[in-house]
Amino acid sequence: MEWWQDFFDEDYVEAWSAAGSFDNTTAVVDDLERLLGLSPGATVLDIACGFGRISRPLSARGYDVTGLDVSPTQLQLAEERNPGPRYVEADMRHPPTGPFDAAINLFSSFGYFEDRRDDVAALRAWAATLCPKGVLVMELMHRDLVAHRYGSSIDLGPVSEEGETDWVTGVRTATVRYDEIVKTFRIRLYTVTELVQMLHEAGFAAVEAMGGLEGGPVSPESRLALRAVR
Repeated sequence: MEWWQDFFDEDYVEAWSAAGSFDNTTAVVDDLERLLGLSPGATVLDIACGFGRISRPLSARGYDVTGLDVSPTQLQLAEERNPGPRYVEADMRHPPTGPFDAAINLFSSFGYFEDRRDDVAALRAWAATLCPKGVLVMELMHRDLVAHRYGSSIDLGPVSEEGETDWVTGVRTATVRYDEIVKTFRIRLYTVTELVQMLHEAGFAAVEAMGGLEGGPVSPESRLALRAVR
C-alpha cells in the first residue's frame, strides 16, 4: 500500500485545518477564476479535490465541476460538507474521459508516486481529458522553495512538521503532528524547469509559470502556479 492510499482521512483534515492550510479558500477561488479565464457553465475537473473546499465554491459560481479523489473518506466528507459538484472516486492517473474545458490540481497534490513515470502519466492523462485549448492550473511547492525555506523542522502554530529531503531523488519525507494526530507523507519535489518540461512533454502547447496563484515572478521564496494550455 502506498502512503496516500490511507493518508487522507478525517485526521488529515483536522490537522491541516489547525495549521491554517484551508483558510484562504475565497482568495484561491478568485485567483483561479482569473487564471482559468472561463465563463460560468464551463466544465472543470478538480483533480485531488479532497473534501471539496474548492469544488463547491466554483460550482456555486456557476461552473460545472467534477471533483476527483482517490480517497473515499474525503469524497464522503465532500458530499456532506460541500455538496453540489459531482464527485468521482478515481486515481488521478485515470480521470474521467471528459472533455473538460479546464482542470485544476492544487495544494501540492502532485508527486505522490514512487515512480516518476507515474507523475508523467498523470499529466498526460490530464491533457487527454481536456478539450482543445483546454486549460490546466496547478499550484504546488517546488524544489527550490523547499531547499530555501524548509529545514528538518517546521513550526505551523499548533502543528509541527519534521522531515528530510533526499536531494538525489527529490523525495521529501515528513511527519506532521497535531495533538494525538501523527501523519507521515512522501512527496517528490520538482524544479520549475522540470515541471514546465514535463507539461510540454505531456501535450501542453503553452506553459506559464508564476509565483503562486496570485501571480508575480517565481522565486526560491514563492510557491508555484502553472497555467498550461493544451
